[in-house]
Amino acid sequence: MSKETGGPAFPYSGVHKGKTENFIVDSQGMTLRDYFAAKSMAVAWSALEGGYFEAEPDSSADKMAECAYQLADAMLRAREAS
Repeated sequence: MSKETGGPAFPYSGVHKGKTENFIVDSQGMTLRDYFAAKSMAVAWSALEGGYFEAEPDSSADKMAECAYQLADAMLRAREAS
């Protein structure tokens, strides 16, 4: 299943000057969705500790990641709506 990613979060295009030659660098960086999810990790952890999500002891990291991406998807939807 493919999700809308919001495009690149930190695209870069430029020239890297080497000692003997220059290189054109094109980097898309992480997606905006991944960036939003990473920034949401503290909120996701608080939501787990606060009991907003049911989590088995061995699956808390998976639930935290799932929560972070749910928040990221909500931010992308809000961004499109405005």
